[in-house]
Amino acid sequence: MDYHSIHGYDVSSFAVSETHRLPTVSASQALNDLQSTPARSISTGLQSLDDALLGQLPSGSPGSSPSGGVKRGQVTEVWGPPGTGRTALGVQLAASAICDGGAVVWVDCFQPFPLGRLNKVIASVRSSRKFDKLDSSQDDHSRKLLHHSCLTLPHLMALVSRPTKDSFSADVSLVVISMASALLNSTLPKTHDGKTHARGNKGLSMPAKRLQVLQFMMNSLQKLAATRNCAVVLLSQCATKMQVEKGAALVPAVNATVWEQGVSTRLVLHRDWIWQKDALIGSLVAGIQKLDGKPAADRLEQVSAFTVEADGISEVPYDAIGIENVGHLKRKLEQTDLEIPASDEEDDDDYDFANEDEHGTALFSRKWQGSEDILLGRELAQSDEELEPEEEDATPQSDGEADA
Repeated sequence: MDYHSIHGYDVSSFAVSETHRLPTVSASQALNDLQSTPARSISTGLQSLDDALLGQLPSGSPGSSPSGGVKRGQVTEVWGPPGTGRTALGVQLAASAICDGGAVVWVDCFQPFPLGRLNKVIASVRSSRKFDKLDSSQDDHSRKLLHHSCLTLPHLMALVSRPTKDSFSADVSLVVISMASALLNSTLPKTHDGKTHARGNKGLSMPAKRLQVLQFMMNSLQKLAATRNCAVVLLSQCATKMQVEKGAALVPAVNATVWEQGVSTRLVLHRDWIWQKDALIGSLVAGIQKLDGKPAADRLEQVSAFTVEADGISEVPYDAIGIENVGHLKRKLEQTDLEIPASDEEDDDDYDFANEDEHGTALFSRKWQGSEDILLGRELAQSDEELEPEEEDATPQSDGEADA
């Protein structure tokens, strides 16, 4: 008698053997699979962004140029402020994956799933790819989509850590998790005070629990992307971070070290002004902050402008111009358009700032007036020297007048 004949099968599927470890393959088989797989990436709908996400091709790559986009087998994070097209980009990725023949799993947290928009985007992608002979199978995209709503953090953790055949199909190519950052921050908020742990409680503190959950979530997402050979896309929110001497800055809502190390590619979406035909217009902008585990050198690389329409996102051409580095040098008053008062002298504009000694210290000007100790001490010393001869001349004169 075996275990299942005595205890029965686990209907909740809390012990799935196929996800215990990564599948064992040889190096030659992995190389052949890499070169023979027709679609290793999922298109974002923006050609410039797809080319940027393609990265550098290996030296032994085949002659045919592969298509770019969000790579499968990795965890990609898309973050930005509200109203910058995060959900629209996720819907575009889902439509591209379904049109490529793969299945899509959409997990929403605190945000409804836009099914009507997805149908319009799928129809637009099919028309652009000229799928006329697939008219009978155009309605099959509903079977390629699995939608899950996770309103609690334990539900999300159980879904991604123990995937079943009903929750994740065998041909899944894309997993989109919307607003997981809101679920994490609402359940385990950040605590800036490290002394919140009570003395009598021997359990983990709130920061330790948050770190443990983040590490568990990221390990589960990486394992899911590797075992199912699918792209895991996280649509995250943003938060405000105060920096010393730099002011406030926008950062991802979840910016822990274990989370940063698990994300292979990161895209940021924001609004900006672009030049188009000598005119300044507002547009949505997507930039790459991290690609294949390597952070961008300039914090933002390969910027792509786009707009959100009813049938998907479309690229916006713009004129790329260089920004000159303007130094913060103080100009003289004669180089500006300001008028010089008639009562001032010609050299009143520079205040003797150009006169420097050999040590590089600016000399004080003769025109400076005020209660500075150096100037006041110098003026007092000069006044004492000028008054000494007058006092000496006045003393014998007063003595003579007294004798008289």
